Amino acid sequence: MKSSKSTNIILKLSFQILFIAIFIIGVVLNASDFKGKLLDMTYAFDQSSIYWPTATPFKLIKVFWGISDRGWWYASNEFSASEHGGTHADAPIHFAEKGRTMDQVPLEEWIGPAAKIDVTAECEKDRDYLLSVEDIKNWENTHGKIPDDAWVIMYTGIDTKYYPDKKKVLGTEKAGEEALPELSFPGFSPQSVEYLIKKRNITGIAIDTPSIDYGKSKDFKVHQILFAADKLALENIANLDKLPPSGAILYVIPMLIKEGTGAPARVFAILP
Repeated sequence: MKSSKSTNIILKLSFQILFIAIFIIGVVLNASDFKGKLLDMTYAFDQSSIYWPTATPFKLIKVFWGISDRGWWYASNEFSASEHGGTHADAPIHFAEKGRTMDQVPLEEWIGPAAKIDVTAECEKDRDYLLSVEDIKNWENTHGKIPDDAWVIMYTGIDTKYYPDKKKVLGTEKAGEEALPELSFPGFSPQSVEYLIKKRNITGIAIDTPSIDYGKSKDFKVHQILFAADKLALENIANLDKLPPSGAILYVIPMLIKEGTGAPARVFAILP
């Protein structure tokens, strides 16, 4: 006989799968119903996309654009890049030895309520601001407890205002190892992530900067804590100024890379 815990897990998964199926059917049959309610939260990938200074940036090669020798138009490109850059998702394996890879995370796990915590005023005063437990509690005092399976989003204003200006986003225009000491941008504090993992039932965390750890981090403690708990992350997400603090549902469609540690992602929200 199944335990009540197992039954609850099965019911929860069944509900999530049913929810996705209903959403997909709704998009196909009533796409017009979502007009004005869909918010694209993805930066297009091109040569200006922001990557970690030591990572391979996005490169697009036009293989052929023109009229073929048989008389019809034909266009085809090749592209290459690091997994971690632009608007992208991180899988637990990124900083957890036994963590899941991109292809091991089920699609329904990438979908959840969006809880946006606005700390733009604090980040305006301090480029290296860290989201605190107090910031989380202040958000909950206004909007209620963070929902189960939520994406907790730190709205810093950095990417939102400056992307893809590397100097204003990263704090430096340099590339390679020499850039690392000059990195400066906000991020989550380890304490805030520990609180979310231990006290709340979240899907993952997201931010409008190149990293969930702040730029000056040397040990990437937030990555270590989050992925040890088998949670997910999003970085460099767009249009946070247009996302409400609560009520939206976040959808993440990452590239399905076998054994991927991360992947470019199309991120969007359905607004309330």
